Amino acid sequence: MQYCTRHYPLYFCIVLTLFLSTNLYFTFLFTKNEHKNFHFSINDTTNIADRIVLFVRTSQNCQSRLNYLLQSWISTDVLEQSNLYLITDRITNKTNLTLLNSFHHVIQTHCPETHSRMDLCCKTAHEFKLFYRLSKIKSNLEWLCRFDDDHYVNLNNLYKYLSQINASKPYYIGRTSINDRLKISSSNRTFTFATYGAGVCFSHALLQQLHPHVHIKILPRSCMKRGLSDDAYIGYLIEFILNVSLTVNNDLFHSHLEKLDKSFRNFSLDDLFHAITFGFAWDRYKLDWLPIIHQLINLINQGQYETANRLWLFLRNYEKEHPENLKDKYDESCTSYQRLRNQSIELQTNKNKKIIQHFKKHIRKR
Repeated sequence: MQYCTRHYPLYFCIVLTLFLSTNLYFTFLFTKNEHKNFHFSINDTTNIADRIVLFVRTSQNCQSRLNYLLQSWISTDVLEQSNLYLITDRITNKTNLTLLNSFHHVIQTHCPETHSRMDLCCKTAHEFKLFYRLSKIKSNLEWLCRFDDDHYVNLNNLYKYLSQINASKPYYIGRTSINDRLKISSSNRTFTFATYGAGVCFSHALLQQLHPHVHIKILPRSCMKRGLSDDAYIGYLIEFILNVSLTVNNDLFHSHLEKLDKSFRNFSLDDLFHAITFGFAWDRYKLDWLPIIHQLINLINQGQYETANRLWLFLRNYEKEHPENLKDKYDESCTSYQRLRNQSIELQTNKNKKIIQHFKKHIRKR
């Protein structure tokens, strides 16, 4: 409750707690013999999960985000994580090893910890490298889907969606983040790209075509040469070089880049239930909402639609009616962002001091 009241008014937390507690109690009564685990189990699928590999990119600076993933869409049972790989930059003496041990597969890239273009392209190259290594061990892999550590992923919807698509054909699936297509100065052709902020999926056929272009020694340099971010450069490779069009699905893939008035705070419960991904950010729903979204989806799966809908309407309308909760916020889940914010505040403070000193000096001269 102390954590709750630091972020939201007390009455809001009490109502939310009572609402969840009451409905979870009834859910337990009616479903305890039917639902042994709230998390999606790969044993419930027709082996589709065995043919998909999931990468989640994180950083040493953002390890606190992993708690929210384990409280929601990633099972704490490592046996249910067989197709999921956590990819981080490095493990240091500051790393929470207990937290990392909650993941079945943890891969270090040894890329720098910053969010610069070069570092992101380095991490992307390592993701492809890992897939090609895994594909030699698991010959049945059909899909690579990569996400960030601030994503919610509805695995049921993802598996259902991909099971309907032929991975033997080149598919590049995701969400666009810009309205206009990008143009290469040396050509009249244009391209677009799937923002990594919403999650992206690549079919096996496309990954084979990409292989020569995404080598660890090639991709970062080429990325910098083109002056593109990692996701934009991948779009350039796929659409411009390989001539494979992006399969745009903005209805199912959602990112933190969506405008505030179009973000999923305006979604109906049906929209929420059928989406594949959501991206979280300080100017929308913070990461501590992620487990709540997961519980709403679980309630629907357990036949408690009306309960979930009432709770969703309450939460959604509360956010709309209290825009002050979104003022002067910043991403508290990454220490690197906190350092940048502190540096920015310090610079602004020093600047203000100089202005005041200059003003006082000017007054004395007069």
